[in-house]
Amino acid sequence: MTHRALTVRSVAVEPASSDAFAPFGTLLVPGGRRGPDNYGGKIRSWYPCLLEADGQLEFVLCQLGVREFTVQNLERHFQFTQTFIPLGGDSILMVVARPEARLHKGVPAPEEVRAFLVPGDAAVNLSRGTWHEPPYGLIEGSLLLAIHQKFPDDHPDGVPLPDLDKRSLAERAGLVIKLELPDGLT
Repeated sequence: MTHRALTVRSVAVEPASSDAFAPFGTLLVPGGRRGPDNYGGKIRSWYPCLLEADGQLEFVLCQLGVREFTVQNLERHFQFTQTFIPLGGDSILMVVARPEARLHKGVPAPEEVRAFLVPGDAAVNLSRGTWHEPPYGLIEGSLLLAIHQKFPDDHPDGVPLPDLDKRSLAERAGLVIKLELPDGLT
């Protein structure tokens, strides 16, 4: 078996902001279109985005482990938006590329890939087609709520899920992307 050398690229993790995250989806933080204030302003609300799906939506509660800060795969979905909501105040890392990212050997080119530190009091809603790696936990056992289109209950292991375009960077492009974390982060 012949092994080819992998090209290693680094992507710096940057703080998430509404403007910086806009090409990939919506950062869910207070701001934007306001809803009514209830109970004398004790409940303030905003309408940051819509959830979209061609089928039923489901909530998935995930417990995250801390894994290596290396991007293994990038995936995307065209039939729904996908929302990731950290619970308990724990921050997450999101790795993304625009839906129309320039591809290199079938995966987003390294310069198209961005990494964001999403604070534990915010969440993200990815646009349809946004390339992403599942969120990275920074604390062992942190909880995350994911909202996305319901997948069939009877899909066998190893069979691709409908509307899941998942691609290995190493297999397709001989590429490894390492995340450069800011000082003081894990």
